[in-house]
Amino acid sequence: MHTTTSKRGTTAPPHATTRTHGLRFWITCVLLGLLALVMVLGATGASYEAIMAAGDATRYPPPGRLVDVGGYRLHIHCVGQGSPTVVLASGAGGFSAEWGLVQPELAQTTRVCATDRAGLGWSEPGPGARPPAQIADELHTLLVNAGEPGPYVLMAHSAGGKHVRLFAQRHPQDTAGIVLIDPRSEYVDDHMTAAEADAERAGAEQFQQMLAGMRRVGLLRLTWAVLWPSALPVTAKLPYELRETIGVFESRPGYIATAQAENASAAADNDLLRGVALGDTPLVVLGAGTSVEHTPHWRASLEYQAGLSTNSRLSIIPGSDHSIHWEDPALVVSAVRDVVDAARTSEPLAR
Repeated sequence: MHTTTSKRGTTAPPHATTRTHGLRFWITCVLLGLLALVMVLGATGASYEAIMAAGDATRYPPPGRLVDVGGYRLHIHCVGQGSPTVVLASGAGGFSAEWGLVQPELAQTTRVCATDRAGLGWSEPGPGARPPAQIADELHTLLVNAGEPGPYVLMAHSAGGKHVRLFAQRHPQDTAGIVLIDPRSEYVDDHMTAAEADAERAGAEQFQQMLAGMRRVGLLRLTWAVLWPSALPVTAKLPYELRETIGVFESRPGYIATAQAENASAAADNDLLRGVALGDTPLVVLGAGTSVEHTPHWRASLEYQAGLSTNSRLSIIPGSDHSIHWEDPALVVSAVRDVVDAARTSEPLAR
């Protein structure tokens, strides 16, 4: 009778070896089956995504209009009547749909225009790099070519704060007031360590890669609107259709490439911004408590920006999320209306 010798010189009966080989066989079969299932699901999801993407132009038509700004067109969506016109500028990777909780309320008392930067939302891609100064110039050209007269109250979220401040510097006669929602500034850039900056960039890239991967296999389209509030509770107030639109748009390859180009050039014009005052322009700065708690130098940055105008107000909302316009849209609407009233009456901003 033949026997099998183990590593320690002992012997194992033939039926034990047979069981081992059988177990390995079934484990291999299960793993191969799972791999095949994943491949089939991935291919099915990719086909589903391709079919759905082909119909996105019809499924998600632009709510506004596309305006030529010099060989490419930018999207602008204006509602309401009155002056000054409020212009809405999104943060990094954001676009006009994100103002869905704020724009209708503001439109009850004045005209409000939500805008998409080149390559984002419904706008066509723009040329070259995406530094803040170019974005500011494009915004002014868009408003002029769209026939929307100034002066404007400029409202921006996060990284968009640099864009509207540059707009105000370049076009002071067209700037009636400014509202900044938890804005990013050159102050934070100047005080960040190399390790902090690297970690921030890596986090943004990982998020974008996750969106791209989910999109490729159709998962984002199927799950984003449902699961997003669980991952980011502040989005729970957004209507389902709006969450779906944001997820579909912000995961497009061209969209992600534009967002990455903006991030790469975000500090390019800091020398133009550093310490440049805004005179007595009515200015409200809204800061998120969570940003102040978790982001180095954020409180000092908010104070620095509020100090750029002699007619300003800084409000830091304890416990608030970075996207204050989603979490507390009524607070944002109230702040904008205060700036609009100050611009209309030429009175100091209400404290």
